Amino acid sequence: MKFPKLVALVLSIVMVLAVMAGCGAPAEESKDATITLTDHAGREVTLEGAAQAICGTHNPSLNMAIVLDGGMDRFVGFGNKDMAYGLYEIVAPEIDELTQIGKGKNVNFETVASVKADLALLPVRMKGMVEQYEEVGPKVILLDVELFDSIKSALTLVGKAIGQDERAAKIVAFFDQKIADATKVAEDAETKPTVLMLSGSSMTGVATDAMLQNQIIKTAGGKSVTEGWDSDELWAEVNIEQIVKWNPEIIYIPAYADYTVEDLKANEAWASIDAVKNDKIFVFPSALEPWDYPTASACLGLCWTTYNLHPELYSLDQLMKDVDEFYNLVYGQTFTAEQLGLK
Repeated sequence: MKFPKLVALVLSIVMVLAVMAGCGAPAEESKDATITLTDHAGREVTLEGAAQAICGTHNPSLNMAIVLDGGMDRFVGFGNKDMAYGLYEIVAPEIDELTQIGKGKNVNFETVASVKADLALLPVRMKGMVEQYEEVGPKVILLDVELFDSIKSALTLVGKAIGQDERAAKIVAFFDQKIADATKVAEDAETKPTVLMLSGSSMTGVATDAMLQNQIIKTAGGKSVTEGWDSDELWAEVNIEQIVKWNPEIIYIPAYADYTVEDLKANEAWASIDAVKNDKIFVFPSALEPWDYPTASACLGLCWTTYNLHPELYSLDQLMKDVDEFYNLVYGQTFTAEQLGLK
């Protein structure tokens, strides 16, 4: 009868050892959860696990986390909510409840401290504010989003920071496929229309080669009239005489412009330009979010431009199929052409 007692004793010892081994697991897990990455300013940033509470004031930077999560559940502080447009009201209504920590570089750091964020996403141009943010709590990742490659890099970087690596890879793969599709259309197109992209604040502000808008136009099989034009600015102010000289066949104005297509048409100084004469002035979509912003949805801006320039090679139906695929992937829902301002 002593043998069963001996077995029971051995089993007890094994169970104790197992519990002791289990107690050591969290320390190893915590070590594994530490995330170290290098941001777009070349700074090494170490996070104690995937960030769970995010803040910032720059919408394109914050949008990286929004598309990776499919919403704003991880957000505790936002910037200018008035600049979020209509999409967030649909896919992330919680934005109404978020604390506004400031606008642009005008940040209330007492408020930042109060929201207890563990990560702030900022553009590289706000590098001088890193110390102020980190003094009150959150680690900072600086992003330099403007062209296709930097948008994709930012998605990958933020995906790593918030534990959404797989989602980031899927969205980047979709982006790459749309670039490949547009490039194929551009190669097959018989013509490359000349295009001028105007700024949102001025009818004589134009996109330069440093801008995402020019990259979209070129990739989609158009030729920006400012291509190769020497300028150190992103948006450059020119006179109407220069625009008349360029004589673009097509003109795009942003959906967020302070003026309208009708304002431009009514201005006699523009009357001799081919785009005006041939009624080829278009509002660059979408009505829910700007597709010419340096965010993940810039791939849809590329799709729309491809359709606008070469509808015989890439139809509206194909465009809507790609739009549906993107929004299903990111937010699990779709929108009509009317909602997006495409009809």
